[in-house]
Amino acid sequence: MDVAANPEEVRLRNGSSLRERFIQAGSGAVVLLIIVPGLLTWASGGRPFVPALWVLPLGLFLIGFAALERNVAWIITRDGILIGEQRPLGQVHKRIISNHDVAEIQVRRNRFSYPASFSLVCGLASGDVLISPPLPDITRVNETTAKVAGLLGLPNAAPVDNPLDVGNAEITLGSPRSLDLGRVIRMAVPVVAGLCALPFLVAFWIGESELALGFFLPLGFLAAFALYRYAHRLAGAFWIVRHGEIRIERIALNGESSAATIRAGDVAAIEVDEPDTKNRTCTISIRLHTGQTFRSPTKHDENGARAVRAEIVRRLNSPPDAGTPTQ
Repeated sequence: MDVAANPEEVRLRNGSSLRERFIQAGSGAVVLLIIVPGLLTWASGGRPFVPALWVLPLGLFLIGFAALERNVAWIITRDGILIGEQRPLGQVHKRIISNHDVAEIQVRRNRFSYPASFSLVCGLASGDVLISPPLPDITRVNETTAKVAGLLGLPNAAPVDNPLDVGNAEITLGSPRSLDLGRVIRMAVPVVAGLCALPFLVAFWIGESELALGFFLPLGFLAAFALYRYAHRLAGAFWIVRHGEIRIERIALNGESSAATIRAGDVAAIEVDEPDTKNRTCTISIRLHTGQTFRSPTKHDENGARAVRAEIVRRLNSPPDAGTPTQ
């Protein structure tokens, strides 16, 4: 959302599009179809099909979520808040909250949300509390909250700590890297690999091995080797975006910390990658003239990714002292 697009209203939305619902429902249907042969064998007196105990609820959950999830929209103006809710097969239910009925407004970070998101908490004079859909522009959370408070004639809410906010001197993506995670993974991989290989080794020892055992055991060792080899890279990266430059900190394969500083002249393109099919989240890629590409350590929804990209482009093309107040 462009906060400055319409100074007299703020629109917030939450819910999946029709295409996303079809993808979710289709995924659930595919999951259910996969277990049909096993269920038929089980029903005819065969061995219990154990995977059905967790695959069946997963498929039903995906279909049920696609069918029952609500679409919610808020339109906030000087007169109050218009709330519309609709289920896929139902009618739109509208509710109007007068600006005189809103006692206070706060902003909160939504727990258990991935990617990170923020919502407005509206306390009504009646004592009820309303939670808004997530704020779409992750880089302007405090600015949007101040605009909403101004429209409703309320005191501005306390600013929330947001590492991507445009008001910060530096915006950061990811978290500071630590060698401890890589060391822990490297110590755990041999132990886990040994425990997982034990049943296969026992099966070989007693002569009950099958082709699947001989196939999956080498694959397991290859996966363990790859996990051990790239354990330090699993720590990800840490981006610090300043005016005029980006500092990217990573941990090399040998476990040593490395850092690179990127300036506007080094960059060939900054792009939002295609969203993944599962969560519809995107990363941001920075491609250098040398051909090297850096991908952001955190993912965002499509709106959030475009907002973060725009802020990175703005800061990268700003002089280094742009964020420093003049004396």
